[in-house]
Amino acid sequence: MENKGNGKENQTFFTEWLEKLQQESWQLELLISGFAIVGIYSTRTIIADFQFYRYNEFYSEFGLLVGMLTYVFKTGWLIFFINLIVHVILRGLWIGTIGLRYVSSEIDYDNMKYADRFTNFLKNKVGSYDNFIERLEKFCSVLFAFTFLLFLFCFSLCIFMIELIFLVVLFEKLFPNSQDAIAVGGLLALFFLLLGVIVFIDLISLGALKKIKDKRVSTVYFYIYRFISFITLSFLYRPLLYNFIDNSYTRKLFYFSVPYIFIVMGGYNLLENNPNPYLPDQKMLQSKGLTINDYYYDDLRNIKLQEFPNEERKINKQLLKIVSLQEFNINGNNSAIFIRLDKNMVKLVEMDTTISPFKNSGLSMRWWFNREKIEDKTVLATKSAKEKELSSLINERKQLKKEKDVNNEAKIDSLNKLIAQRTRFWEEKINTATDIHLQNIQKKYLENISLYIDDSKVELNQCFYYTHPHFKEQGLKCFFDTDTLSTGIHYVKFIRNVVEKDDEIEKDSLILPINKH
Repeated sequence: MENKGNGKENQTFFTEWLEKLQQESWQLELLISGFAIVGIYSTRTIIADFQFYRYNEFYSEFGLLVGMLTYVFKTGWLIFFINLIVHVILRGLWIGTIGLRYVSSEIDYDNMKYADRFTNFLKNKVGSYDNFIERLEKFCSVLFAFTFLLFLFCFSLCIFMIELIFLVVLFEKLFPNSQDAIAVGGLLALFFLLLGVIVFIDLISLGALKKIKDKRVSTVYFYIYRFISFITLSFLYRPLLYNFIDNSYTRKLFYFSVPYIFIVMGGYNLLENNPNPYLPDQKMLQSKGLTINDYYYDDLRNIKLQEFPNEERKINKQLLKIVSLQEFNINGNNSAIFIRLDKNMVKLVEMDTTISPFKNSGLSMRWWFNREKIEDKTVLATKSAKEKELSSLINERKQLKKEKDVNNEAKIDSLNKLIAQRTRFWEEKINTATDIHLQNIQKKYLENISLYIDDSKVELNQCFYYTHPHFKEQGLKCFFDTDTLSTGIHYVKFIRNVVEKDDEIEKDSLILPINKH
């Protein structure tokens, strides 16, 4: 009996403590919101880095999945940031209303001596000042919880996407040469995605599938629900979710969550302002050489970026598109152009089946016994011939050593010299074959591009693989002479092949002005 009494007292004390904490929670809300806003704002560079990493690193079908993950991550970041700012503003308004209440406790509509129509209208619509404070307090508390709930939704979705990507990659890398295994992996990933969609439908419908009384349906969905809850870690915030949707007031806000997410995802693209309707599209201007875009010149771009503060410089960077000239203002006798090896360039090389890649595209799993290395057929054939010949000579030497005949010493010495000689011979052949492979790849890249200065074609003979310091973009840096150019404005015309739908190849051009001093 004593234990029961103590239990009731503890429960009462805990309930009173929670109610007191609830009344003072606004202080914690403001503190957390303030720190969170500062922290979130400072992570803008991380989002920028992730986006550029995606564009630079994922050229295969995994690029789509990683792109979706990036979009979800960016949307979650934006929702969190917007909601917390709104929360801080409303909490500030709430504090202001409480401060004003100290001076004027209630709204005295009669003292304002409005017409009866307006007085009655304001009494009905505006109501009590204390009721307004209460509504504001309730909305602020709900908004704070709603913000973190949406953040946790996005977190679970990110985990789900990562697991989906991992599943696809795992099957492709474990069974790289088995089309049946890859097909099974694709079907398994599709089934995995279907399970996620089913749970998502149940979530946005506030448990429509959980309300089905049929025992077979409820049993099947129960295990699906448990599985998805576990892999997305949603079971960690399940109490918050169900406490949110069991109340009519908070349920209305939850109904708004889905359209709100879609508004945030695409809202900034819904409206467009054209201050100058007579200004042509930038792509058209660039194709005709009628504009100077700083991002197509290393010197102009660096000057532009230096104008931003350090914390803003990274955010305002843009990924290099197609090419970047070394300079707009040319003072020397030579210059250079950086050609980005983007998805289109990779696709053009892939269409030539005679050229082997160095490694698989997209995501890869680096097992200790498999480094994902792919070698050229000629190089492989040369290495195989080397191994075959040297293996025969080494076995012959081993046999002579086993015989332990003094007369075999001269033969062994002769074999050692021959093995060393043939090793050097085959290493030179392998290096030559590797060099030819490298040259063929670069040649294939250059076959799909042309460069002109005014009307004169520029031969791109001095090209090197180059990682641009701007944002680690990979490509070719090609040097060309400018000593014959007269002083003044000239036009660099860059033409490249572009892979369209159905693998059709079309021409795309870009004209960049340069100024020779």
